[in-house]
Amino acid sequence: MPISTAETTFRTLDGLQLSGTVFATEPPAAHAVVLVHGGGVTREEGGFFGRLVEGLGEAGLASLRFDQRGHGVSDGTQEERTLAEHLNDITSAIEHLRGVTGARTISLLGTSFGGGLAAYYAARAGAELQRLVLLNPQLNYLDRYVDQKPHWVDRHLDDTAAQQLRERGYLDHSDTVKHSRAFLNEVFWIRPNEVIGEIARPTLIVHGTQDTFVSIESSRKAAAQLRVEHELVEIDGAQHGFAVDKDPEYLNPQSQQWQAFVIETVTNWLTCGLNPPMRFTPGSGHRVSRISRSAERMSSCLLASTGRTRRSTRSRLLTA
Repeated sequence: MPISTAETTFRTLDGLQLSGTVFATEPPAAHAVVLVHGGGVTREEGGFFGRLVEGLGEAGLASLRFDQRGHGVSDGTQEERTLAEHLNDITSAIEHLRGVTGARTISLLGTSFGGGLAAYYAARAGAELQRLVLLNPQLNYLDRYVDQKPHWVDRHLDDTAAQQLRERGYLDHSDTVKHSRAFLNEVFWIRPNEVIGEIARPTLIVHGTQDTFVSIESSRKAAAQLRVEHELVEIDGAQHGFAVDKDPEYLNPQSQQWQAFVIETVTNWLTCGLNPPMRFTPGSGHRVSRISRSAERMSSCLLASTGRTRRSTRSRLLTA
């Protein structure tokens, strides 16, 4: 199936221009995926998103990955962005992808910070979605950005941080992430972890058991709340981003193996139930042969013989 890649821009509801990459197929795909990256990075996610959309494209899925506002080469600044703006931008991304590809159905995928956005969007405005994928999702913004910070005491800013916020208009979360006053107030109210049970679309969650940025316990709790067809896949030993510790460029063979498995798993989930069904076959760059797989505990969508819908929680543990 011929595949093409094109740079694109699209307008947000409030008039900014966001930059992205469309991965299209010929003939045009009937099904497509919007990918939402994590905080402080870009649409490439260190190269992982590029490899992921190649796998999706081989299975006949078009895709759009884009730099969130205040990230990469998109308009906006870290200091001004809000959660509500990010959620509106997902709406704009879906509209743009549907317009440039003609896809009949759209699925949504989010990772880390973007995973929380994707989950909240799916719970509140997900009727148009086909399927949902959450990778190492940050679902509890209040805990991450307030409760874990020493300058928040009993959920009140201390005097030093309050002065910094007055003078600069933002607080540093990390070297690459800044939070505005509006953003910090929103995390008290926009809480993805509290609306998981409202998600009405089949949902796949993939999380590393050794993730020190976002605890796997949050995904386990989320899986227990889901009332739709869903699967939690745990990657035994993997850090945030499905990598070994201190491997930001994903050069370690173990990191590459884990990510190849995630690509296969996500692709099979997103193509489940399509007519005709499409199954992803790993190429030479996808090393999955050493991964143990327990078929009896896998969702029907992750088996070669698809067709049944299950509502019970299905979890499996991936080991090296």
